[in-house]
Amino acid sequence: MHLGYALPSPAIDLYAEYMVLHNTEMVRVAGNDSKAAGPTLIQACQRYGVAGMDKARKDEMRALVYSKSELTPEEIAAERDYCLNDDCRMVLRLFRAMLPRLDLLRAPFRAAFMMEIERIRWRGKPIDMPLYRGTIERTPHIAAKLRSELNHKLGVDIFFNNIWKRSTVLRWMRQNQIPVPVDPRTGRQTCAHKCIKNMLQTYPLLKIYDEGKRMIDALADLKKLEIGADGRNRAWLNPFGTKTGRNNPSTNKELLGLPYTMRSFMRPGPGMAIAQIDIGNEEIGFAAALSGDPVLMQDYRSGDPYLQFAAAALGVLNPTKQQRQVYKACVLGRIYGMGAEALARNLGISKAEAQRILDQMTARYSVLNAWLERIQIKVAHAMPIACLLGWSLAATGRPGEERTFLNFPMQANSAELMRLIIARANHLPLIGCAHDGFLVEDAIDRIEQTVAELREIIRKASRDLLGGFELRADYDPPKDCARYPDRFADEREREDGMRRWNRLMALIEEDDHGCGKVPDQGQATRSPDEADSGTTKTTDQNTKEKVGIQSPVGQAPVSVD
Repeated sequence: MHLGYALPSPAIDLYAEYMVLHNTEMVRVAGNDSKAAGPTLIQACQRYGVAGMDKARKDEMRALVYSKSELTPEEIAAERDYCLNDDCRMVLRLFRAMLPRLDLLRAPFRAAFMMEIERIRWRGKPIDMPLYRGTIERTPHIAAKLRSELNHKLGVDIFFNNIWKRSTVLRWMRQNQIPVPVDPRTGRQTCAHKCIKNMLQTYPLLKIYDEGKRMIDALADLKKLEIGADGRNRAWLNPFGTKTGRNNPSTNKELLGLPYTMRSFMRPGPGMAIAQIDIGNEEIGFAAALSGDPVLMQDYRSGDPYLQFAAAALGVLNPTKQQRQVYKACVLGRIYGMGAEALARNLGISKAEAQRILDQMTARYSVLNAWLERIQIKVAHAMPIACLLGWSLAATGRPGEERTFLNFPMQANSAELMRLIIARANHLPLIGCAHDGFLVEDAIDRIEQTVAELREIIRKASRDLLGGFELRADYDPPKDCARYPDRFADEREREDGMRRWNRLMALIEEDDHGCGKVPDQGQATRSPDEADSGTTKTTDQNTKEKVGIQSPVGQAPVSVD
């Protein structure tokens, strides 16, 4: 890519094909709720009984090119021999061994995705390096303040001598009548984010804890971002890295793996813009299309299936934001096999009330319910669940697996759609993807045209994959587009008034006397007081008025032409 070589088409990527063929096998090895890392070339050869090179030789040759910028003629000859006679010939032998099992109709599509996802990594995401470096320098002081503040807000030392205490958090939850969930993998009580995230809208104290803890963790992880000399974040996106086939990048090397507040470190260079396009209510749309439920299809097409469910099934015509979260949790919960007890815990309602809502859900979407029951029957008989483009998973025989498999068709087919979109959008400057969202970077005068092209690709890909049923491609200008000198802001952060980001900037300001300048934030945000008065200032603009510092000039990204 860097040298401008044309990518091969059609092609077959043996890594992608191995992951498709052996997904169930790797899940069984790693456990039902996780997946082992993808195999190395040597491991794949061993799996297929193919003669491969010695691992020590491969490590030696790789270390040589990684550690030196200038090689001797002898070393160059050795590397050429290694590449041609070891690596390439080993790949050819593996290809011949795998060929009888390859799906030659779909393999070129997956190879195109693999190449394009590497192009996404090659482009990278532009990081505001002055602000990033300044934050890293201040992290020890900021994190200490955040830990102290969180202890004070919760009225208990969940951080003792700067060490997080899980047992203290669980005791604090019980004291405040917050139900403590049980991790289905371990059977132990837990306060992990993935297990409490559906409870945050119901229990405000728990939300304060979760937001504070995640911000502290994110600051510790921020320094681990993989950033090149050009100031752009590039990390391996780990395609096919989960049992549902979704990408599984590192949660600290890739910016999109950090809490969404940290995405505001992304800032386009002069003359450039970054836009985000999301597939609206993607998993509900897939559930509607795959099950063929006409009522759910109509509710999805209305624009907000949760409001339609609230109005038609429960008679609530104008639900509050919190009520909408209840109905959203109910619809998604039923699709993912959530029972009345778990729904009651998440929403803070009685089990009887939760059961009543679930019964209404079953009655309204009877075709969907019958389809979900058929999935459970297939899993009980160890029949594989196959997706629209070949990704599949079979039951491993572990207890409680039926419910785990209920979300597989939605999430795995969503991953299939993402791959199709990325392969078709190879002419567009994609710089990031996360489940149902895509980021593009282009010149300010071209960004709207690029967004329009990508939205049409998303809509057409969904129609092609789902037999004519079209998913939404949501984009709300100018909110979903950051133009220089503004910085990117995730929709959830904007909806919260940039509260967490502004708090981080305020802590940097407080620590400024000992750590140097505060770089320009660039994104206009309003506090509640400013919103009433009609004035708008960025946090860093307020800082500059107080300390008299200047904004650094933003860095232009590398050319992707």
